Amino acid sequence: MAATINNVAYSWSMIQLQTNLDGESAQNPIFVDCTAIKWDTKRKIESIYGLGGQPRKRGFGNVTYEASITLPYGTQVDLRDRSTDGTLLGLGEFNLIISWVNDVAANVTTETVTLAGCILAEGGMDANQDDTSITREFDLHPHRIYTGKVQSNANMSWSHELYGGA
Repeated sequence: MAATINNVAYSWSMIQLQTNLDGESAQNPIFVDCTAIKWDTKRKIESIYGLGGQPRKRGFGNVTYEASITLPYGTQVDLRDRSTDGTLLGLGEFNLIISWVNDVAANVTTETVTLAGCILAEGGMDANQDDTSITREFDLHPHRIYTGKVQSNANMSWSHELYGGA
């Protein structure tokens, strides 16, 4: 069952995106026309086997972060205008903050997720005959992904973020 805010389930219409790019404000959000966003945090976990071919322990490897955003062509033009060299690649590193706001309640934000250190490594366009909206998905290459709880507690480790605990 989906989580609810004042008896309203989380939905696309509640998502708000904010960055630390120059010129953005609550009245002038850069990514307001975004049509999709996704992120994932993964940790390599492998079983360590012993006698009898049964797993005896677990080994933990690196944590990896992936994220992408789908943007209309007009937003891409706006981002290139903000870039130092006129390309998406020259935009530099930025943070993308995702929050959920319930329009039924008065500015109730229940969670934020920060895609920290995002950087675009490609620029381009995909368009086909009869397209009514020209969009493209871009990998964000985040350096780190964390929730508001982890961000606000400097003593909290990444393992707490991934697996919970005290």
